[in-house]
Amino acid sequence: MSKSKIFLLVSFIFLAGNFFWLLYFEDRGNHNFNYGSFYSFTAQVVRVDKKINGYNIVVRPEGLADFFGQILLYTPLYPEYYYGDILQISGKIYQPEKLAGDDGQVFAYDKYLAKDNIFGTSFRPILKKIGQSKNLTFYVYQARHYFWQNLNDYLREPASALAKAMFLSPQREISPELWDVFAKVGVSHMISISGSHMVIIIWLLQSFLIAVGFSRKSAWWWLVIFLLFYLYLIGFISPAVRSAAMAIILLSGPFVGRQTDSVYSLFLVADILVALNPFIILYDIGFQLSFLAVLGLVYYARFFNKILIFIPSKFKLREVLAMTLASQVFTWPITVYNFGIFSIVAPLANFLILPLLPAVLVLSMALSVCGFWPFLAELISWSLFLLLKIIVLISQLLSQVSYASVYIKGFDIWSLFLSLFFIGVITWILKPRSYE
Repeated sequence: MSKSKIFLLVSFIFLAGNFFWLLYFEDRGNHNFNYGSFYSFTAQVVRVDKKINGYNIVVRPEGLADFFGQILLYTPLYPEYYYGDILQISGKIYQPEKLAGDDGQVFAYDKYLAKDNIFGTSFRPILKKIGQSKNLTFYVYQARHYFWQNLNDYLREPASALAKAMFLSPQREISPELWDVFAKVGVSHMISISGSHMVIIIWLLQSFLIAVGFSRKSAWWWLVIFLLFYLYLIGFISPAVRSAAMAIILLSGPFVGRQTDSVYSLFLVADILVALNPFIILYDIGFQLSFLAVLGLVYYARFFNKILIFIPSKFKLREVLAMTLASQVFTWPITVYNFGIFSIVAPLANFLILPLLPAVLVLSMALSVCGFWPFLAELISWSLFLLLKIIVLISQLLSQVSYASVYIKGFDIWSLFLSLFFIGVITWILKPRSYE
């Protein structure tokens, strides 16, 4: 057996072992902490996510005896708090518990939070700002707030919420009704920062740098610097980190004297991320979708490009559709397991919307920076609003098609595992990477 096959086998065993271990892992930590009691303590804000009806604020407590990790606070819309705020917090701290859905399925909410090092929750505690930590991260988040405010000021809803979700990610201001529409037509992954966004950003920046005269080596270094700043700006969210890490490994191949293989790079990134945080393999749907979508692209992009020979290649129509289909080969079981829905119109929706993403991202970046110049900002905002409106209209129209999606009940963890296993067997038989 070759070294490459041994690596893939060991990598698969490692990832699968973590997956099944987490299914039965029940240790939630903080055994000596008295959950359910009233506490008064100080903490620093490390993350702020805006929702429709309030904020989810993650804080790092200081001097809270016997407590390890971070605490998730559920707070009203006002007053607002920001990264780096030092708060005096008074309230009860609860241990995250499993949640039962209307369909009887149990969601391991405790483990879902554990992947972000969150081991406590508090509902509407009394908060008082007593200080501010002004480190480097504080100033990066100040820049992020400036970008966020420009998108908020120059765009109407729902375009404003969409642009913020696609460029700055954690701002979850999209209405549940619109989220349901996106889920029904299978484009939810396009509305928040994901692997596809990072690929587009990397491609745009690399093309720009080379076009203005940078060598490939110089462009690579500037690309790495930009990626690190952008990841810092959006809070190092896992889908973006994964995509950036894989891109850096792939792009670094020519500079270390060897060509990297996409499959090995993908598994290497997955191994590193799971080793750092085992919970993501089972409780981070973004990790699952990004990993499997890239795997689908690696194995099936050429295959579908060959099959769809009857589609004209002008404006890269065939390539876009091939990539759309390839990215969903391995991901549909994850979607069905998590949302109970299989979108029939997803390939068409992705085919129509995916070509708009580069322009949306470029205009979102431009508008977020150019808020100081009202005339230019207004011009950019109208173009961006039109593109975002088209995305919403396409999604709404396709969601109204009869049998646009199928709701599937009883698709449990074993159904998910068996589906992925059979897709893997079919892939091994077809050997789609060999198609030219």
